[in-house]
This record gives sequence, structure tokens and C-alpha cells, in this order.
Amino acid sequence: MRTTQRAKAVLLSTVGMSLALCAGEAVAASADDTHASTLDELIVTATRKDTAIFDVPAPVTAVSGDTLKAFGTQDLKSVVNLVPNAVLPKSPDNYTLFVNIRGIQQTDVQAQPNFGTYRNGMYAGGERPSVGPLIDVERVEILSGPQAGLYGRSAVGGAINVIYATPTDKFGGYISADYGRYDRVDLQGAINVPLSSTFDARLTAWYQNQNTGQLYNAQLNTYVDKSRHDGLRLSGRWRPTDKLTVTWMGEYSDNRGPSTQAYAPNGITNLLIKSPAETPNVIRRDTPDINWNHQTYLSQDLTYESTVGRFQWLASYSQYRMHDIEDSDKTGLDPTSGITASTVLQRKEGTRNFYTEGLWFSPEGKRLTVTAGASYFDQNFEFGRTIATTLDLDYFGGPVAPIACQRYLSDSSCPGVPGGTFPAIGLQTGLFAAPGNTTIGTRSFSVFGQATFHITPQLSLIGALRYTNDREALNFHQFALPGGSVYVDALFANTFPTIDLVKTFSYSKVSPSLELNYKPTNDINIYALWSTGFRPGGFNTFTTSAQYIPYGSETADNYEAGVKTRWLGGRLALNADVFLMYQHNLLTYQPDPIAPPEFFFYYLNNVGEARTYGVELAAQAKLTSWWTASATVGWEKGELTAGTSYGYPLAGGQLQLTRTWTVNIQSQVRYPIGGGYDLIGGLNWRYESGGYLDITTIAWPELSRLDANIGVARGGASVVAYVNNAFNSRPPQFVYGNGATTLVDGATYGLRFLVKY
Repeated sequence: MRTTQRAKAVLLSTVGMSLALCAGEAVAASADDTHASTLDELIVTATRKDTAIFDVPAPVTAVSGDTLKAFGTQDLKSVVNLVPNAVLPKSPDNYTLFVNIRGIQQTDVQAQPNFGTYRNGMYAGGERPSVGPLIDVERVEILSGPQAGLYGRSAVGGAINVIYATPTDKFGGYISADYGRYDRVDLQGAINVPLSSTFDARLTAWYQNQNTGQLYNAQLNTYVDKSRHDGLRLSGRWRPTDKLTVTWMGEYSDNRGPSTQAYAPNGITNLLIKSPAETPNVIRRDTPDINWNHQTYLSQDLTYESTVGRFQWLASYSQYRMHDIEDSDKTGLDPTSGITASTVLQRKEGTRNFYTEGLWFSPEGKRLTVTAGASYFDQNFEFGRTIATTLDLDYFGGPVAPIACQRYLSDSSCPGVPGGTFPAIGLQTGLFAAPGNTTIGTRSFSVFGQATFHITPQLSLIGALRYTNDREALNFHQFALPGGSVYVDALFANTFPTIDLVKTFSYSKVSPSLELNYKPTNDINIYALWSTGFRPGGFNTFTTSAQYIPYGSETADNYEAGVKTRWLGGRLALNADVFLMYQHNLLTYQPDPIAPPEFFFYYLNNVGEARTYGVELAAQAKLTSWWTASATVGWEKGELTAGTSYGYPLAGGQLQLTRTWTVNIQSQVRYPIGGGYDLIGGLNWRYESGGYLDITTIAWPELSRLDANIGVARGGASVVAYVNNAFNSRPPQFVYGNGATTLVDGATYGLRFLVKY
């Protein structure tokens, strides 16, 4: 305990000195370097219209596309790490984002996310949310806290909006090539071409391939985390008049990689036999873990300026398909080696999403300004899971038969031989669709608005309101597949019973927010707000009983106050905010009372309550004309206040996968060294500590990750050597019920070439 407290004290002192150094260096630079400029301030759409990030009266983290390229960032995790009190643990699978903002996250792969995902302002959430690859991106915006008004559906914890580069009227683009550890090749590029005075086009393409990896399956002699990802994006912008602009975008991406990336540090008990302990680099599985998915995405943004305001019509369509094969028992144990089961899980999923939204923005410069809109989201989610379980039933004969019969069947129902023993029939496989040919149809309609009343030129009152109505039609089927063993079918009759449930569920909610914004000077922005969030109910898709399938809605109330400031003529920015949030009807894990305990089956139910409060600090400084630095610090305490899980009271426990401390310090330089050449480099240090991996008492080890790069640039061309996770810090991210564990990716390094033209 003393060591932990000492580490925290040292950490806080280091961060404090870093922030003071930023301010001190900025002061010195103002005297010695007359060429130092102010901070580059991003324009964001957090208010659904272009606004300088300083003027947004709410905590917003924005990362430019240039910063993403400088660090070679292509995954959302690296962007989320820049947000105080936000983490994105490495997912245990290859198709779900477990974003955690202020202690609110997607509870489980069976649940819908508790954050809103957007692509160029268009909703991309629902089942299997996707913001697409972070390639050729203009910026990424992350809004913390419940978004009651303008970004509303499922945005209980916040919203993520990825804004891709769109066509402009200037010729240009870039080409990038990256070669790194594990035979990783990354090629990407974009070209922007003005085709006429009214039409511009942009083409983006990428190819990524990794032949080896950090997790080796010694039993199958293959690397689990080898991968390939490629895609193409084409966009066009048409401006027939100075009042009308239409932007179209089409994208196709194909992704092949691992379905899971876990190792068993203490082995895994497979029925009655335990597998050998594994290392983070070498595992043993008898089934390859493979995931393949592809997505087609189309969108349109029509904007019309008029004397009565600006009108915008957004529309998008996406289609997603996925096939996944997983070693569900996560062992390499052969069924003939004892009382073990070889279980292979296959998932086949697909979504078809249509989203449209209409917006109206009243003219600016009035004492009262209004933004109003309506949206409609239509999703059809098709999913099926087939489970093949193989047992050597000869091992259930003799002295094992009474144990098996008492635990799984009754003595009289043991098949084959009177008296309760199994016949000598060897390997038998049961086949189950759990579920199979199941669909969820979601129809979501919302109307929303936000009004800003300028009480004085410095003081404003902002109110927002959103009404959401969700209708979800479930068509659920679970059954034994033909061709399976009657013996295994009987053994698992209670675990995978036949279920047919066709039912429609409706959820509706009015979500308000209220805010007071005060700007005493051009360099101080103070705000206080109350906001609410709402996530509609959904369904458990892996269950032993129809009564456990549906779960209800979650809500949140957030109280927050903050200040944004600028100093030294705009070369130093310091921001701070505090928040208190209550979560209601929180989803928590409940043990499945029907399945055998060895299977670790569970379902989600709304039986929890939680309270989270914290502090967030951010600083950014232009130290000289060639050196910038930034830092964020987050502290929060997320505690459960009511509910039970697995028979244990939750009150007093901490929210799972929620860090107590998050720190991020980043620095970038571009220093002229003569002859038109510049020395370029960057450092990014991420520190996380505190928290628990689940809702019990598994402490989450700290993370200290350093990414660094250094190179030379001339004009728009550069070559950079980089290392990611230089300390090879690999704390666990998820722990399955059977003990299988996923880790942070280890150290990687390589060379990156970039040419902008």
C-alpha cells in the first residue's frame, strides 16, 4: 500500500512539473523566440456546427489527422488514450469495441454499446458499431459524458465522431509505406483531384499485412495474431451553387485476423482435466482462432444555406458480414486424453444499417439560436452460433458413470446400458445452433433540439431535449442440429434447450440537458451543466432459458462544471472539469442457474446502480515555433452502490475495467537543421493505474507505455524510425471465467516513409 501511494505521489509530482515546465518554457520562448506562434486550434463539430474547440462549453478531445499520421495511429484505442478518464481495453474478440468513458462501457459482447459512434456526423452504432479504419482522417472528436441532445442514441458515456478527409478544390494527397516487426507491411495513400469548377473527388486506398505475431499456437504451428486488412474509399463533392453542397462517400474494407487472443497463465480446467500453464507468447489450441469480416459503407451529406438558416440532410447505408471460428474450450486437450471436451464455436453475423437525419440551424448572431432535427435508424442484425462439442464417452463408463449421471442426467436416463453406464462408443459430437437463424430488427426514431439564449454577451443558457423511441423485434431460435450424437444431445439437453421466441419490445425516453456558459473574457470559458443519457434495452444471445433473453434500458444523470483558459497570447491552454454521475439499471452478470458451473454460463440483467465522480485536467503548449507539448490527467472513482452478481452484493465495489488514474503526455518537434531539412520526432507516454478487471477483486495491474519516433523531413517527405510500447508493458485486459487472459500488445518497431504532395 505504501509503495502504491509513493508511486502516485511521484506520478502527480512528475505531471505537475511537466505542466509547469510547459508554462515556463512558453514564457521563456516568448522572450527569446519571436517566431513562436500560437497553438493550432482545431475546428470541431461537437455542437453539430463548425466551432473552435475552445468555444465548446463541454469537455471535448480532438486529434488531428496530421497527429495521427505522425504517430502512425490507425486504431481507435490510441485516440481514446488521449482522453482523460477514458480507456479502451484490448478487446477479447475481433468485432467489438469496449470503450470505457468515465466508467461507462459496453458491459459484454452480448450488450449494445453505451457510447455513440459516428462517421462524419452520421450514426454508426447499434449492434457491432464501427467507425471504420482510421486512415485518411481529418480529425477524431470524443465527447465525454452523456449526450442528451445532439448526439443521443446510446450515448450514455459519450460519443466518438470520426471525420474523414473529404474532397477539396486543390490537387494533393499523400503516400505512406511502413515496414515493422512481425513482417508487418502497411501501404496507404490518397489523391485529391478537382475535376471541374463544381466537382472534386478523393480516392483513398490501403493494404496492411502481418505474417507473424506475438502469440504462437505451438500445437497448430501458426501465429494467432497474423492479419490482413485492405480497403478502398471514394468520395466526391459537388457544389452547383454557392448555397448548395453535396458530398458522397463509398467505402469497402476487408479484414482477416484472430477471433480471440488469450493465454492461460494457470491452465484451464476442461471438465475434469486441467491444461498445462501457458506463457504470453506460446499457447496450445486444437482449433485455429480466425475472424473474417468485411463492410460496405455509403453516405451522403447535403447542405443548403438560406436566409432562414442552414439545412442539412444526412444519410448512410452500411452492410457488414462476419464469419468467426473460435476454440471455445481454449485448450489443446484431446477428448481421448480423459474427461475433456473439444468445443468449437462458429459465429456468422451480418448487419444492414440505414440512417437518415435532418437538421436545421437558425441564423447565427441572434440572441436566441436554435438547432433542431429528427433522425431514423433502421438495423437488421442476423446472427447464428453453431457449437460442436466432442466427447470420448468411453471415459464415462466404469467409476465415472455415476458422477456423470448424477451431475448431468438422472441414473435412469443414462443412455445405452441399464443401470446407468455408457456403452463403449468412443468419440461422439453434439451439434447445436445456440442461437441459429436469429434476427433482431431495430427501428429507432428520435426528435431533438438545442436552444442557446444569450442572456448577456458573456452569459448564455443552453437547453437541449431528445425524445427517442426504439422498437426491437426479436426472432430467436435455438436447437440441436441434425447429425449430432444422441448421447451428447441428451447430455446437454438442459444446457442448449430448444427455444423459439418471437416478440417485439419497445423502449422510449425523454433525455434533457441544461447548461450555463459564462465567458468573462476571450480567454476564459466557464460552464456548468446537467445532462442525461439513455441506452435502450436489448437481448442476451447465449442462454439456457427464454426468460433470460431480454434485458432493459440503462440511464445516467451527469452533473459537471469546468473551465477552459488560454494564456500567453494563445500559446498555452489549461482546462479543468469535475463531474458526478449516477448510473441507473446497470447491466450486471448473473450466473446461469441451469448450465453446469464448469461452463461459466451467465446472462445480463438490470440489477445494478453506480456512482462515478472525478477530475479531468488538460494542458497544451506551444513551447517554441518547432516544439509543442500536451498533457491530460484523469482521476475518477467509479463505485457500485446496489445490486448483486453471482450472489455477492455489489455495493461498495468498483466498476470493472475502470481506471483510477489515467495520464497521457505527448510531445512533438520539427527542428530545422539546415539545407531544407528538419529533425522530427515525437514521444507519447500513457500511464494507467487502479481499477479491477471484473466486478469481484481481480486488481488491474498498472500500464506504463511509451511510443516514440525520430526521423528527418524535407518539405512534405519524411522517413521515421518508431517504437511502440518501448517498455513492453503488457498488463491483462480481460480475464475469462475459465482463467484465459488477454494482454496489451507488446513492443513493436519499424520504419515509416511518408510523402505529402
